[in-house]
Amino acid sequence: MKKLILVCLLGGSMSLPAQQPLSYPQLLESTREIDLSDSLHFNTSPEEVSAIDSINVIKWFGNILPAGAANKFKNRVFSLVGRITMQTNFDLLILLEEKNRKDSTGTQVVYLISVKKTGDFIASLKAAVGGTKRRTAYNISSCLYKDYKIIQDSRITINEKPYNDMAWYKINSGGRFVSQPKFE
Repeated sequence: MKKLILVCLLGGSMSLPAQQPLSYPQLLESTREIDLSDSLHFNTSPEEVSAIDSINVIKWFGNILPAGAANKFKNRVFSLVGRITMQTNFDLLILLEEKNRKDSTGTQVVYLISVKKTGDFIASLKAAVGGTKRRTAYNISSCLYKDYKIIQDSRITINEKPYNDMAWYKINSGGRFVSQPKFE
């Protein structure tokens, strides 16, 4: 009798419909609008996040996932931090990826992702990275300004030797991240 009940439960659960991914307007509603009045600093400890399930990550952010199919969600959690929708040609979404390893080390990556107003992917930039991996420590932060210029400060330590760099980007009217020359 117990086996019959177990078979009925398993058979019934197989017919349940899968969770449907969110539409683009629903995705936007699930996170807060960020006001870009002057500048916005990106670091790896955002204040407020909205967790996203794997179905929506694959649908809306599949272009930033690693190529290896077996490793896409292993020890990773994705959260939507916010959105900037004041530009007429594209929206900017801020996505947080947290990678945790068995040895208690972890890495956090904040992506700045530009999408068309329909939700179609345009481009992405790792705006902030923090954490350690083997003998490398990452501390990358960025600042986005109202004119859509980005200054990225990279401080990476490999085998106790520091490597520091600055990079400049501009988001063009099509939503692409264009590297700007250094002026020293």
